Amino acid sequence: MPLPKPSLEHDEELKEASPSASSWSTLSRLPADATIWDSSSGRTPRLREDQQPLQSKQDEEGAWPCFPDGELPQALKDDLDSIPAPSGTSRRGKAIVLGVLLSAGIVGVLVLAFYLEHLTRGRAAVEVAGKARADWFSAGAQGLPPGYCEEHAMVLPHLDEIKVKQWARNMVSQMTEEEKYRLTSGVGYEGYKAKKNYYVGSVLGVPRLGIPSIKMQDGSAGFRTMSKDMIGQVTSWPCSLAAASSFDPDLVREWAAAMGKEFRAKGANMVLGPSLNVLRMAFGGRNAESLSGEDPTLGRILAPAYVKGMQEDAGVAVALRNFIGDSQETHKTDLDVHMHSRVRWERYYPPFESAIRAGAAAVVCSYNKVNGEQACGNLDILDDLKSMMGFEGPVISSWWAIKDGLKTAGSGTDIDMPGNDGEFSKLKLNRLDPLRLDEMVERTLIGIGRSGAWSNLPGDDCRVGCNCDGPLYRTVATKPEHVALARKVAAAGIVLLKNADSTNTGQPVLPLQKTQKVAVVGGACGLQPNLDIEVKYGWTSSSYYWLGGSSRVLPTRVATLVDGLKRAGVDVHVSPGDNIAAAEPKMKDADLIIVCGGATATETADRPHLRLDQDDFVSQVTFIGSKMKVPVVVVAYAPGAILTPWRHQASGLLLVFPSGQTSGDALADLLVGEVQPSAKLPLVLPAQESDAMFPCQLEKCDYPEGLNGGWHLYDGKPVAYPFGFGLSYTTFEYTAGNMSDMKTDGSRTLEVTVKNVGNYTGRETLQLYMRFPITSPALAEEPNPVLRRFAKTKDLQPGESQKIIFELGPRDLMVWQAELRTWRMIFGVFSVGIGSSSRDLRLCGAFGNQLNVARTAKAPMTKCPDSEKLPIATPKS
Repeated sequence: MPLPKPSLEHDEELKEASPSASSWSTLSRLPADATIWDSSSGRTPRLREDQQPLQSKQDEEGAWPCFPDGELPQALKDDLDSIPAPSGTSRRGKAIVLGVLLSAGIVGVLVLAFYLEHLTRGRAAVEVAGKARADWFSAGAQGLPPGYCEEHAMVLPHLDEIKVKQWARNMVSQMTEEEKYRLTSGVGYEGYKAKKNYYVGSVLGVPRLGIPSIKMQDGSAGFRTMSKDMIGQVTSWPCSLAAASSFDPDLVREWAAAMGKEFRAKGANMVLGPSLNVLRMAFGGRNAESLSGEDPTLGRILAPAYVKGMQEDAGVAVALRNFIGDSQETHKTDLDVHMHSRVRWERYYPPFESAIRAGAAAVVCSYNKVNGEQACGNLDILDDLKSMMGFEGPVISSWWAIKDGLKTAGSGTDIDMPGNDGEFSKLKLNRLDPLRLDEMVERTLIGIGRSGAWSNLPGDDCRVGCNCDGPLYRTVATKPEHVALARKVAAAGIVLLKNADSTNTGQPVLPLQKTQKVAVVGGACGLQPNLDIEVKYGWTSSSYYWLGGSSRVLPTRVATLVDGLKRAGVDVHVSPGDNIAAAEPKMKDADLIIVCGGATATETADRPHLRLDQDDFVSQVTFIGSKMKVPVVVVAYAPGAILTPWRHQASGLLLVFPSGQTSGDALADLLVGEVQPSAKLPLVLPAQESDAMFPCQLEKCDYPEGLNGGWHLYDGKPVAYPFGFGLSYTTFEYTAGNMSDMKTDGSRTLEVTVKNVGNYTGRETLQLYMRFPITSPALAEEPNPVLRRFAKTKDLQPGESQKIIFELGPRDLMVWQAELRTWRMIFGVFSVGIGSSSRDLRLCGAFGNQLNVARTAKAPMTKCPDSEKLPIATPKS
């Protein structure tokens, strides 16, 4: 049979010719147009160009080193010629390529050998480390696990892009028992003090699983300065009560976000705050730390703003403090608070509940007992928190609050702080259900994982106990824009309580004119704290600018009122002491007198009284000023409620809660009118001290006031200044709008228009109060009225108006039914009032609430017959 004619037109056919390696020598000696027989295809393809022999002249260029006479043996020439290569490739080129390939092979073999040796050593090291950690764990797990600082850290996944619960469960399933226990207890304390390079609270992570450590820091007024090294590296912010006085959720969020960014820069990923305890008594040593003031609705509206600012905007987890009944410092660790569940749910739980709905990462349980059981081991209140409120994050103990580790863990607390009490050690929890241990760890991972505190971490994020000295003691986190914001928040929290007309001009004494001669008298006006003394006397040392204790943040220097007024260009004449004889000459020649007084407070002790330290001096100045017919403005620095026995003789009065390093500049901004006052009182200033609630002096502390705590303690009594009160330099007029029927979601709206009818730009805070119908004895226990909403206007120019729409939801019309552990809707006629304070109601009305009836009878909003009381109104059809 004749051979088939070869096809030379298509290169694809050439791919079928695959001469064996043993035939390359023969092929290389064939003529260029030779063909070979392919028995499998029956075709004779042309030999490929890259299989052609090389021209000898090109191949023989240059001598070959390492060979006699620089000549290649013929056998090597033949082998090189047999290697396929692009046309024109010389033997030398092929030899170089072969050399490179051979070298690469040798290197690969060496790398493989090294890797196998390293793997063997690594496994041996893991076994040694595992045994060392097992021994360390068995011995009580004190300090850092062996090899912890050197352990390789895996990369944490983007927790916002995955299901956090699933991730947490998966992580726990991969943990050793030691790693699980590691996440249930703090580390880094020696006695009652954190060791160097540790935070206020430190929990070790699990680097091999990519779980960072938890680094907690106190923060009611910024990143707590635990050592002198930190002073000046962070901003000393206004306290929480000052922020609460703004009644401004947007500003609270901005304040929290900026503080959070400083926490993040200092390496911390959890803030121990805010304090959401609704204030019960006026003498509380830590009252200025509260974001709720004396009303649950104030905390309920501001708390979510704080959580979002810290977590969403700054990436720092929030740990809400302190759950629950943490109302005084006296007998703090032994106090047994007795209160009904209805009181808890209606008065003390709402700020925590709203913060949890906003995504708060963690909750700190308090030192005290509640109804006979330690708060951290109280199954009832922790079940309220976890089951009823739906909280899924960790419950963290207050420092050394745990008395019985096994009972506390079984009741619902998940992390023991600071951990050196050993209450959550393996030894103490040896009878704990392993599933409960897993749940404790899962809750921690879920809470912090969702918060954003472990997201977008810098590559040099420090590992607590190993390398956190840099961020803790050297990183400068404060910024000029943070200082400017601190000044803004401080000004927004200063409450103008009095601004009478001057007998000389007939105009309000404030804002002052820069052309006036101003006498500034009293040591508090120019007080510059001595940092050496502040540091020497320890963490509870306080001043008029900050609280003592865990919220203390020391700056390098404070802007005093004297500093601020001078910078504002005011003609000031200073009498720096509290001596009336020295002050009188300055007062006599002045157009206006400013006198300052203050009071301090600290953690660990309640205030002994509500008077200012300079009360007698302030009284003398106001009395003499009135005789001289020179207006006197009192500036009162206070950590909470104060007495104001000299208020009737003063022409002006401003209340300043601890406001940090920019206090004086912020005050000057208000006094000269650069900033318009718009703050409201988050508490009551009583007319006399005997009207206030005093701390419980016995271990058992009943709450006989029930639902009528906080500012309601003064209902029916005269007060110096009521809850929600605060003046502006301008005046506002309220006009009623529509009141809607009930919507399909159970809500209804009330509209009101507020108009600036004064001569200055200003902002008003409208407050909506409500009165329940008294259709049963239980409803008679409800306070009258209750604050349900508030809203702050924008800056209104003179003559400008703004419509405010309040929305009331179903929960606003409910009370807690203890027997059924649920909320119960109340039907009947509700009175409603809108005003500028709890005792300045401008518009009053009523609406009916009936089962399955959307359009109920209502009374349109009209001028209130009594601005201090919300009447029982009869709605019209």
